[in-house]
Amino acid sequence: MISDEKMSHIVHLMMNGLEKEGWVSFTNKEAAIREAHKISNLYLGNLKGAADAARQRILSQKNAPVEKSPQWDTLYQKYLEEELQKRGG
Repeated sequence: MISDEKMSHIVHLMMNGLEKEGWVSFTNKEAAIREAHKISNLYLGNLKGAADAARQRILSQKNAPVEKSPQWDTLYQKYLEEELQKRGG
């Protein structure tokens, strides 16, 4: 998982970039940054859960492919997409 420090840095970069390009104007930038940080953490948690579920689905198969093999990568991508769709992402 990404550290809070790194997440905060990324959120600040995104928010500053949006503001610099004139796409948004913040009336309360600190509140907007807190909300963006919260949403980013929720997204990453959802992604991690989907990735863990995809990995478990592969490992639970009788003849699971070797990790990082082309078969593993194909199944992982397929299962990850399915898990993200289940989770609304």
